[in-house]
Amino acid sequence: MRQKIQIATVMAFGIIAGALISPLSAQQNTSGIQESTCSVGEGSNAACSGKWIYFAGNTSGVDSGVWVVRMNGETGEVWYRNGKKLVLLEEPE
Repeated sequence: MRQKIQIATVMAFGIIAGALISPLSAQQNTSGIQESTCSVGEGSNAACSGKWIYFAGNTSGVDSGVWVVRMNGETGEVWYRNGKKLVLLEEPE
């Protein structure tokens, strides 16, 4: 009986505390964190991950026909898949 009373008291305290805490104070403060936003259009076959935008496709039904392009959304650097590694695209001199 004593255990049931203790459990009920703890549950009641949790419910009351949850109801009294303001949702604004319960949220994480993100004002000091700078997040880069990334957005791509629907149907563009692109994906975002942080500052990177990825494009991928397949020109044939085999793995050798797969192409991948990665673009830095902040600096505009373009990387492409060459074999099994990504290589930075450079302007010809």
